[in-house]
Amino acid sequence: MTLLGKVFTAIIAVLSVIFFALAVAVNASHLNQKEIADAANKRATTAQNKNTQLAALLDETKSLLAIEQMARRSALAALQTQLEQAKTELEMQATSYADLLAAHTELVQTEKTTQLELKSKTDDNELLRKQNVDETQNKNQLFDRLVSTKDQYNRLQGNYETLLARRDQLLNDFTAAKENLDILGIKPDTLLDGPPAVNGQVLAVDTSGMVEVSLGRDDGMREGFTLDVHRGGQYLGKLKVRTVRDNKSVAEILTGYQRGYIREGDRVDSKLY
Repeated sequence: MTLLGKVFTAIIAVLSVIFFALAVAVNASHLNQKEIADAANKRATTAQNKNTQLAALLDETKSLLAIEQMARRSALAALQTQLEQAKTELEMQATSYADLLAAHTELVQTEKTTQLELKSKTDDNELLRKQNVDETQNKNQLFDRLVSTKDQYNRLQGNYETLLARRDQLLNDFTAAKENLDILGIKPDTLLDGPPAVNGQVLAVDTSGMVEVSLGRDDGMREGFTLDVHRGGQYLGKLKVRTVRDNKSVAEILTGYQRGYIREGDRVDSKLY
């Protein structure tokens, strides 16, 4: 066999293998057309039923959508009406707000004016309060002075009544004394040899040796008269009258006759018995 024959033999062998592979592939990919057609018809029927169901569902959905659209249109109309009402109410509220704002501005201005007036009134009230406190203090002081004056007046009234009674008593004593002096023939300018028999008490004692006694010109005292001083029966000394007044006198302690210390309240006699 020649080389060319070998080549052709090899080619034929290769082509045989190729065709065999193609035949196997074609056989493997072979389909049953009837089964395919039945499956297709079944799928078409299913699709038709599905389409019918979908069409019914679509119609139902369209009906529901129409109803929903009508409800939405009604709701939209109602909302539109509410919107118009809201707009109207908003305009009214805006007008009312403007009025309230103006009223508020006026109230603020009024409040400022009121605050100023209140401050002025408060200042006036504080001033009046201070004046009232001062007046109350003055009133209390005047009342205290009135009470003090009333007490003083009552004391003076009592003193006055006492002095009136004392005057009446002195007038009676003077009248009786004058009658006795007239009987004795003694006149105011008649010189007396000694003091009448009277007694009194020491009113004050001075460190200089001078003593104030309760006997005076009305009791018959004259300058130069002597008085004896004693306490509880104890003789204390002798006094010599230096200055005479109507109801009291000032006398000097005669140291030569002194037997004890003379104190306020000691008894004074013009004559000893």
